[in-house]
Amino acid sequence: MTTPQRVLRRPNRRHRIALAVALAGLAAAALPTAGASASASASAAAAPAARPWDAYNLAPATRTVTPVRVTRTTGTLSGASAVLRGRPVTLTGAGSSITLDFGKEVGGLVSLHFTGAGAGQRLGLAFSESSQYIGPDSDASNGGSGSDGAIYADATPGSNWTAPQASLRGGFRYLTLFAATDGPISLDQVSLAVSFAPTMANLRDYDNYFYSSDPLLNRIWYAGAYTVQTNTIAPSTGRVWGPPAQGWNNTGTVGTGDTVLVDGAKRDRTVWPGDLGVSVPTEYASLGDLTPTRNALTTLYQHQAASGELPFAGPQVNFYGSDTYHLWTLIGTANYYQYSHDGTWLDSEWANYRRALAFSLAKVQPDGLMSVTGTADWARSDQGGENIEANALLYQALTTGAALAGAEGDQTDASAWKTAADTVKSAVNSLLWDDAAGEYRDNPSSALHPQDGNSAAVWFGLAPGDRAKRVSASLTTDWNAYGATTPEKGSEIATFPGSMEIQAHLQAGDATRALDLIRREWGYMLNSPLGTGSTFWEGYLANGQFGYGGAYMSASHGWATGPTSALTFDVLGISPRSVTGGYALKPQPGDLADAQGSLKTPLGDIRLAWQHDVARRSFTEQIDAPTAAVDEVDVPTFGAPTQVTVDGKRVWNGWTALGYGAHLEGGYVVLNGLPARASVRSQAVAPVPTAISVAATSTPTAPLRAGQALTLPVTVSAQGDSVLHGQVTAKLPTGWTADPASFTLDTRDGPTDTVVQLTVHAPDDAAGGPRSIDVTAAAGRTSAQVSTSVLVFGTWPQGTTAEASSAHAPNVFNGQQRSYDAANAIDGDPATFWNDDTAGQFPDTLTVTAPSPVTLHGVGFSSIVDGVPTDFAVQTWDGSSWTTQAQVNGNTELDRWIPFDAPVTASQVRLVVTASQTQNGNYTRVAELTP
Repeated sequence: MTTPQRVLRRPNRRHRIALAVALAGLAAAALPTAGASASASASAAAAPAARPWDAYNLAPATRTVTPVRVTRTTGTLSGASAVLRGRPVTLTGAGSSITLDFGKEVGGLVSLHFTGAGAGQRLGLAFSESSQYIGPDSDASNGGSGSDGAIYADATPGSNWTAPQASLRGGFRYLTLFAATDGPISLDQVSLAVSFAPTMANLRDYDNYFYSSDPLLNRIWYAGAYTVQTNTIAPSTGRVWGPPAQGWNNTGTVGTGDTVLVDGAKRDRTVWPGDLGVSVPTEYASLGDLTPTRNALTTLYQHQAASGELPFAGPQVNFYGSDTYHLWTLIGTANYYQYSHDGTWLDSEWANYRRALAFSLAKVQPDGLMSVTGTADWARSDQGGENIEANALLYQALTTGAALAGAEGDQTDASAWKTAADTVKSAVNSLLWDDAAGEYRDNPSSALHPQDGNSAAVWFGLAPGDRAKRVSASLTTDWNAYGATTPEKGSEIATFPGSMEIQAHLQAGDATRALDLIRREWGYMLNSPLGTGSTFWEGYLANGQFGYGGAYMSASHGWATGPTSALTFDVLGISPRSVTGGYALKPQPGDLADAQGSLKTPLGDIRLAWQHDVARRSFTEQIDAPTAAVDEVDVPTFGAPTQVTVDGKRVWNGWTALGYGAHLEGGYVVLNGLPARASVRSQAVAPVPTAISVAATSTPTAPLRAGQALTLPVTVSAQGDSVLHGQVTAKLPTGWTADPASFTLDTRDGPTDTVVQLTVHAPDDAAGGPRSIDVTAAAGRTSAQVSTSVLVFGTWPQGTTAEASSAHAPNVFNGQQRSYDAANAIDGDPATFWNDDTAGQFPDTLTVTAPSPVTLHGVGFSSIVDGVPTDFAVQTWDGSSWTTQAQVNGNTELDRWIPFDAPVTASQVRLVVTASQTQNGNYTRVAELTP
């Protein structure tokens, strides 16, 4: 897979002029006074042109909506499009149908008005979020084995019909009406009473807004907001559980209060704590009303077990057994308090919170890592043990918990939890970091480097700065044309950890990379003909097709809305700094020319607008915020010595402070104590010398076999004031070749980097062992070099055979026939392996016999997770006896080279295993033994 190069994005002149006008307006009377309501100020603007972001708002203007077009008809109809104008359409003949498109995701109760019909006529109604599932059967939502099917209306002339409450359809775009009898059936009105966001008087009146120079990002921000809006429901309209035998029933009580935030519009319509980890920041950054969040969290605490365990899913599902979702509730608690400062609510739940955190801390092992025993999680595989995702969540819960304890005046817990957080951080970075891969392992002995755990480790500050940058780069090696694939979910595209990954790139300081992924993955969902054109999906396959069973997949799912909060908090730059404190205004412009927006906070409303003029090397900000709300203003320098002025007065000359405590920190000039309304301008006062650096992002996930090729991810970083075009090449051993890889880096937006894929080819006779490769990145006269190591596995001569002390019988695994013979260890395929047949009994032996003597400098060794030999000897046959050439004890590596003290020429080599990992049966598993 080739990681796509970054596209250079410069706004067109018309858009830049329009945004300059908008920024000027914000600098003058259009800005509200400090502390005023952003929404009230927006409502006061008379001209629509003053609010161009309103064009991106997807919420309906009224609670009664009607279809906008006819998508499909079957059978015999007359006047099909007339129904859109309030005139009759007539269906004649059983199965005749009309599919109506509401133009976007909607949800609620459908009403019809019949103008004519014969006696006993019935009309069927079927719903789907995707055009892919249009037909007389609704897409799937009930969660059981029965079909959702359709609901039916008696077609009585002159009557109005409304769907029963149980048949409320929470999320759909397409409504298919079909004749269930011979007809004719005539109707002239089809409408929907919107049920989501039940307490919003005006569905379009968001507390906050976002608007930038990139129309696609604007669409994505508002689609995320609308997704969460459709996921906000009346608590009495959740999904009934267990599943009905047929159809669906949305009369389940799933929460407290009069509005609650659930996981999806169509399904599950249930409070799931993990989903809140993404949807709560979205709700805050866009809609602003946190009542649905408070009610969701209260519901979870109401169902806390006596042990302190919190639900995996709230009512009516009421599942338990998830350490990660338990922790997400604690993180959601901190998020809610941070966004609301609702001390009364925190006081009411504090005892429950403490019991919940104690429940997790009891699972921390002597080595400092939490060991997961509640293995239920979002749809990932391989959960359990000392898992990186769970430990990253525990670290965040402890860190934010210590801050909450401080707010509660509980200094004992605050101190203890901070110490525990430090212990977890140290253990994670000691035991789970894989330096060769540039990522964290899923478990100490795992070869999996998951998207969720690595993203969370960076997002929550568990990864030190240098490691955060490496993880950010390494994550891009799993991107394809449709988004970021997820190794822990079969390399599908999972939008929950994808939302986390966006946050990780921004936390690592790479806004351009984050924007690349947002455009790629969320732009795909928004523009795909499969989707709703308005909301984001639960997840999909690596080829862009629906996942989660297809028809069952939720196409409006809150955990997929990560870009909305990221664009407000990090790209626009109104960033919450701490659970109990204020905000930093710290833009990360990436490749954007300008952005503006607002955030309603418990300390007062903040509005910020900025413009980055690359040609003039200037950055301008207009700030309107209460002084109590803003801890600091961070002005980006883009790597250049930069002069900064506040309201025309110079406060930083490029090197020294002249006011507002100005100082340089991480590529920003940091200012403190600015007035409530301020104009900040920075201007580069010296050029940035052009420089390039290069690093091997990660080693390949499998060794390179002689005669084959591998792709080596290489990170090229650059600074300067220009666009650099260059190539990555490699100096290789004799007989090897490499395909040069091109790159383009635009350093005008500040220091930047990209990941390119260098393909290296090994000759057929390549010897086994580690090989050093010198990699060079060059653009014009500027270049940089790095050396990296590749593990090479040689090949046995034709006719080589293998025998073992025992071999497990063939079986069927995941629907595929598999064998476990000794020959699998020399077939060149790391996916097949020898598995002995004596669980927990040793020694186990594997003997390889070549047709003629082979000179061995060592052997290459590969194993399989949950069966790695830990203690073993490598022996060769000298014609009369076996001689031990290497002894390995305490092995945890899946792939390694085992060198001999001196070369040995022999026709037989033997592996003698005396201990293996005890997981999954305590068998010995060897995937490859090579020269």
